[in-house]
Amino acid sequence: MLDTPRYLGKLPHLSVGVRLPEVFLEGIMSGFKTGNSAGGVMLSYHRETAPEYVINAPPGDFELTRGHTGTSIRHYIEASVAKAKEKGVVVEVEADHVSVSVSSEAVKRISGGGTHRVLSEEEVRSALKYIEDEIREAVSTRNIYFYTIDTCDLIDYSSEKIAVDELRTVFKDLYPASLIERYKDINVVVNGARIRFDEEKVMRLSLKLMRSIDVSERIYRIIKEMTPWPFGIEIAFDETPVTTDPHELFFVLNELRTRGIPVDFIAPNVGFQKREDFTGDLETLHSRVKTLHEVASFFGSLLSFHSGSGSSPYSMKGKGVHDIIRRAAGGLFKYKISGVYFELLMQLMSRSDIPSVRRLYEEIYDAVIELLEDQVKRKGELYDEVLVKRLEEHRKKSLNGYVRDSESPVFRYYSFLALNIRRNGERYLRNAIVELYLEDKGFREQVDREISALTVAFLDSLGFRGNVRLLR
Repeated sequence: MLDTPRYLGKLPHLSVGVRLPEVFLEGIMSGFKTGNSAGGVMLSYHRETAPEYVINAPPGDFELTRGHTGTSIRHYIEASVAKAKEKGVVVEVEADHVSVSVSSEAVKRISGGGTHRVLSEEEVRSALKYIEDEIREAVSTRNIYFYTIDTCDLIDYSSEKIAVDELRTVFKDLYPASLIERYKDINVVVNGARIRFDEEKVMRLSLKLMRSIDVSERIYRIIKEMTPWPFGIEIAFDETPVTTDPHELFFVLNELRTRGIPVDFIAPNVGFQKREDFTGDLETLHSRVKTLHEVASFFGSLLSFHSGSGSSPYSMKGKGVHDIIRRAAGGLFKYKISGVYFELLMQLMSRSDIPSVRRLYEEIYDAVIELLEDQVKRKGELYDEVLVKRLEEHRKKSLNGYVRDSESPVFRYYSFLALNIRRNGERYLRNAIVELYLEDKGFREQVDREISALTVAFLDSLGFRGNVRLLR
């Protein structure tokens, strides 16, 4: 019998978000069991989950988007471990997106809007202090084995536009000449393309990426100091406005190696959009992934694919996409999904012929729209032009009769907020979903069956079925 939970190392596997542990874990673990698969269970820190003091705080003390699932770090870890042991499933509990960021801006980007704003040093210090709180609660469970570090908000894109003379002056003020020397003799061929660095490229990449890398190291040191057992590290490099350049991936991994930071997985931007199928050219995707895979492999790392959910729960990111990344990465990769389970739950509830289920779905739908309308009216933390446009589209479609469509863009992208909507201080919709699941046997069995089937579908599509055989 293999130990669970445990550190999986560089095992290719599916890692899933457990936003509603009370509702999702039974189906997820059953799916892993059916697929004879070891996998990851996770939530995004700062966004999906938070320390208990945040979850238990009165409404308004923290951003609406911080810990928006209403599930604390302690709860998702302890519930996941208990269910994994009950089912005999090997899991790795992960702290996903341990990040230096503003949660509302990150959520807006997830929803297709938002901006990339470089954070101040004061904001970084505050974020690092908060990260200590997150790691402390995770480690107190004695069951956390993996961390994904995300410092994408510290990437400085202005360096791409600086004139060469100014670039040289700024670089000289910040970095030693030895940094350029470090890259002078690098000459690596990946997927038929050559990775080389001239002086200007090293200077631009340093100004663009080094602050992000430096803070990644600071986060790693916090994790290492607070976690007294073996653990793994992933670097999130996907929350950027453009696809990842191979030279940038090489630079990041090389600088992290110089600092002695072991990287199991790294997640580049390969052109995936959150909650959307990939619609680009598949051969271009294959070449891009193969090149990035070979860069990562040069450093002994594997790729991780974020934004794994598509336009619908079973779309698998678009026809042929999983086959492409399997071939390009030789089956050696990690794949992450999270919001897809809540999206599936909303679809099931919207189509249910059980009156109590349908009524709760309609209440959720109306509450989410009301919240969004209020955010736009007072220009709250979620306000941006993308939200305004989606609400306008929703109003137009409602002119001929109000339709609560679970697949409408405004609901698909923002329905997760339902879990953090309060009434008299209580997350009443979250509580109602859990209560319905626990009390209605027919509904519970349907949810378990559908979530298990979706998990198995991902395992099969990605080639992860039976990966437990690779463990010792």
